[in-house]
Amino acid sequence: MPLTVDELRNEIAHHLQDPAKRLVNQAQLLEFIDSAAWDAAAEGWLLSTQDESLSLGSSDFEYDVPSGLAYIHEIWQETTAATGIYDDFIPWHQWEIVLDASGTPAIHFSRETFTVVSGVDLRLKGQTRPTSEYSSGSSSIDAGMESFIRERAIAYAARNLSRHGGAHAQQYAQLAQEAQTISESLLQQQAEFFRPKRYSRAVPGR
Repeated sequence: MPLTVDELRNEIAHHLQDPAKRLVNQAQLLEFIDSAAWDAAAEGWLLSTQDESLSLGSSDFEYDVPSGLAYIHEIWQETTAATGIYDDFIPWHQWEIVLDASGTPAIHFSRETFTVVSGVDLRLKGQTRPTSEYSSGSSSIDAGMESFIRERAIAYAARNLSRHGGAHAQQYAQLAQEAQTISESLLQQQAEFFRPKRYSRAVPGR
C-alpha cells in the first residue's frame, strides 16, 4: 500500500524518539519531507507513468502532449478502437515532439510514414517529475521514493534538533550524519531507475 504523508511523519518522529511530536511538530515534519522531495527533484529523478487520454482524429497528425509528461519513450496504439488493447507499437521515426504555433508541446506524426486510424486510442509511456511539495496528510509519497525521502527528512530534522543544544544534541548530530549518508547511498543505488529511459524524448518546458 502507498505510504501516506501522515504515516511518514510518524516514522520520522519514531526515529527521532519523539513519537508525541513535542520536539518537532507536524508542520515542521512536513517541511523536512518537502525539503527531501525537493532534493530528489533537483537530482533529476523521474517517475515512470503512462497516459491513455489521446484518441486519433481523422487526418489529424498533431496532438498536445498530456500534462505531467516530462519524457516520452514509447507510443502504442489500439489495434481496434475502443478495445483498450494496445498491441501496435509506433516506431520512433514516425513521431517527434515539437512546439506548436502557440508554444505548446505536441506530438507530431509523420505524414509520410504514419497512417491515422480515426477513433483509435494511444498509450504514451513516459516519465513525470516527482512531487516536490506535499500538502494533505493523506496524500501518498511517490512510489519508489519513500526510503530516500524518509532518510533525507530524518537527516534534516535531526540536524535541526542537534543545533538546539541540550543533552541529546550529539546523538541527533550522529543520527543526522547517518541518515544523510544512507540517503546519498540510495541516490546512487537507485539512480538508473529514475533517469530518462533509453530512447526517451524530452517534452520542451517540462
